[in-house]
Amino acid sequence: MFKIKNWLWVGFVLISGTGFAQDDIKTTLRKERATILNEVNEIQRTYNSTRTVSREAMVQLTTLNRKIEGQERYIVSMSRQPGFFNLEESQDNDREVGRIKKAIETLRDHYYHPETDAPPVAKQTNEPPPEPAPQRQYPTLPPQHHAAFPVSNAALTGDFGLYRGQIPYPLEKGTVTQGFGRFKIEGSGPDIVGDNPGCTFSAPVNTPVKAVFEGDVISVSKLGGMFYVVVRHGRYVTAYSNLASSAVVKGSKVKTGQMIGTVGRDDETGYGKLDFILMFDDRNLDPKTWFVPMTQ
Repeated sequence: MFKIKNWLWVGFVLISGTGFAQDDIKTTLRKERATILNEVNEIQRTYNSTRTVSREAMVQLTTLNRKIEGQERYIVSMSRQPGFFNLEESQDNDREVGRIKKAIETLRDHYYHPETDAPPVAKQTNEPPPEPAPQRQYPTLPPQHHAAFPVSNAALTGDFGLYRGQIPYPLEKGTVTQGFGRFKIEGSGPDIVGDNPGCTFSAPVNTPVKAVFEGDVISVSKLGGMFYVVVRHGRYVTAYSNLASSAVVKGSKVKTGQMIGTVGRDDETGYGKLDFILMFDDRNLDPKTWFVPMTQ
């Protein structure tokens, strides 16, 4: 009887420890959201007084957007763990994350469209009324010579993890403009860096984007007019961001090479851009080591 009671006590401690760990994770997520929201609100207050969003603020908003999107992906993943989030917690998470993303999107739009921010001021003069603000124009871009990406000869079916170095690129032709990991943000000072969770491609706007492996579409969302598609391949997940259109819906199955959308325009450069992310159990991986090697 004494041994049985001991084992019951050990089991209770282990279960309680798991509960405490979950509570710690949830508390950390809430604190991180609060910190992000405070920084966004500070930028909003500055905008309310100056009616402008500076380049430095834009850099900060870009970093905050990556943080909240990373938390969103983590929450979605943990929501699939039985008993981790209850219905009320899931709804609260979705509501708070959505509110923060919307606030960031609105401020970024102010940066991109400064001509619409300042309200017109009536002048008591005989001068003719000012010309209306011109519609937004994208710059005339020089031609880009995009390289054709190598094609995989593997069967590409079953376990994603077996095909390291054999996964095809999501585009038939394009240019890798930003690799995985930390990078310096040009023109922002010596200590301001970004962290790319995946791989960024440049390609003509509306270029077809294809699934790199067979899988299930677990999310199709839209933010700022661009689509974000997430495909699960067992324990691996691929995500395709900044899509001008989506050719799939949540819950559908895709095959390797199947079109899932088209490349959208990057508002900072005017070129077409695709952000590709690869994850394994909620950990970001460098896609370069999984793609078919480029010939030198």
